[in-house]
Amino acid sequence: LRNIALHKQWYQRRVRGKKLLSEEGITLYKIFGHFDTISAVEFYNAQVNDQYRTTWDKSVNNLYVVDNITNNREIVYWATKFPFPLQDRDYVFERRHLMDEKRGRIEIASRSITHKAKPVLPKFVRVLKYGSRLVIKADSTLYQKGMSYVLTYYDDFGMPIPNQVKDRLANSKIPEFLEKVHEAAVYLGSTGKLYVPYPEVEKHSSSSVQYS
Repeated sequence: LRNIALHKQWYQRRVRGKKLLSEEGITLYKIFGHFDTISAVEFYNAQVNDQYRTTWDKSVNNLYVVDNITNNREIVYWATKFPFPLQDRDYVFERRHLMDEKRGRIEIASRSITHKAKPVLPKFVRVLKYGSRLVIKADSTLYQKGMSYVLTYYDDFGMPIPNQVKDRLANSKIPEFLEKVHEAAVYLGSTGKLYVPYPEVEKHSSSSVQYS
């Protein structure tokens, strides 16, 4: 496993290695980080406020909720731009949320699915193997500054790409994206624009969201 450590005054993050999902031949990445200047709720909102993300994430072609199943579960469509000569990708995935205010913890889990409202389009390569799990842990409370996160994810590009190229993309794009999420969370916190409803609190249960 290869570690990459980056440090700044107000946060630190680590892209900590990878491992291969043997049955799928897909690389699983884990990223750890900590922010002192935002709360867990602000970080959460920056992650799931899809409308706002289209304004700060220039890689987004389209991003919106297709179907709201419950307050903490929805179907999302995401079309994203890829650098030339790669073709643009799109995703249809189920996203689930869990907030445990007593433990100061929020989880977001996503996994690719098929949905009759979003058929495959020739303009995009549909990513059929995608999953992520983000665990956000507050240093004190969910609403006070200071939080850490662990992001675990896999993403099949849908075409043969050398592992070295995948690693370069992951080691540059993931930290870059998380820095943009941090900036978005700072903005949301400063303006009070926490539009996304907080996820339902799962009472009398210590189980985590699953995405497999």
